[in-house]
Amino acid sequence: HIVPFYITDQFVKDTDENSVPRRIEVVLGRSPQPGGSVDMFDADFHIGNRMKISKRHAMIFWNHDLQVFQIKSICKNAVKVNGQVYAGSSDGKSGQPCTLQTQSCIMIADGTPLYFLLPKGRMVVDKPKLTYEQLIVSVLEPDKELSFSQVVQGIQDKYNYYADQSLESKSWQQSLRTTMSIKTQTFTRTQKICPESQKKTTFWSLRTDADEPMGAERRAEGE
Repeated sequence: HIVPFYITDQFVKDTDENSVPRRIEVVLGRSPQPGGSVDMFDADFHIGNRMKISKRHAMIFWNHDLQVFQIKSICKNAVKVNGQVYAGSSDGKSGQPCTLQTQSCIMIADGTPLYFLLPKGRMVVDKPKLTYEQLIVSVLEPDKELSFSQVVQGIQDKYNYYADQSLESKSWQQSLRTTMSIKTQTFTRTQKICPESQKKTTFWSLRTDADEPMGAERRAEGE
């Protein structure tokens, strides 16, 4: 059994001029064996003493640019979130990050499940300072095709502002669809049978000769 662990002010590593946290970091790692020395076990949150768990295995951190909490491995071993594996790296610095939502299930070395919980009540999340074109480009990987619903889901997974279920208006999704249709210099579409639904579906991808979208400093249009 693992007792609850709370991310408090002590884990705030940096703040802005208004004392709003810009960098929050919490390290998860292996516990010392009963009666063993704790000197080498400096993780903030000890999650078990199985040898498959590294002494400093993963980090939960606040991504200020995306305005989300994320987790990544800080060792060569992976972490698993909601059943999906996110790879570590040999240097401990290039682990694949995963955005955490409330009730995300974290598994490390197939040990006890950990559940990430955000505070109750609405959190104020800044709107990403990106145009709709840039939002779409941020989730469309080169040589990968996504349906429109997959593009929407990708944006909601990456940017908490758009995942907020209290947003009554879904006009931003229509704006995405319009942008994808008119920005033919950036996006291309093909129709094929979707493996899951077995229905003809439009898939979107980046044009291989597309230039980087302009206007990084602007907020999403129309909002």
